[in-house]
Amino acid sequence: MLIDTNIWIELARRRPEPKVVAFLAENSARCFLSTIVLAEIEYGIDSAPDPARRDRMIGFLDAILARCGDRVLSPDMATAVVWGKTKAGLEAIGQPIADIDLLIASQAIAAEMPLVTGNVSDMARTGAAIINPWDD
Repeated sequence: MLIDTNIWIELARRRPEPKVVAFLAENSARCFLSTIVLAEIEYGIDSAPDPARRDRMIGFLDAILARCGDRVLSPDMATAVVWGKTKAGLEAIGQPIADIDLLIASQAIAAEMPLVTGNVSDMARTGAAIINPWDD
């Protein structure tokens, strides 16, 4: 299962949602990290104005990388095809979503794995199989 940025960010909160923590603990061996999600987290680190927050976020990113090990997905040809078709389809019906979100969903679709996200309103429109740990 591919873990969306908002799920990882939830874990970094001072009081993360217990359902999200439990879900990831139970499914840890099946969790994959997208390099697109990694880029979003890296952006958050580099744009944080507070050095102490930046340091906490670096530690958090290190923990994510350790948790996922070699379970990291990068966009490939199949992702590109899914992204193009889905973007065109969503635009045609007047329901576009942010390119970065669509790219993450396209990775999940191309890899035939569910996308774990709290952003159900946008991600469900992509056709990705969605798991929302807040609901489970």
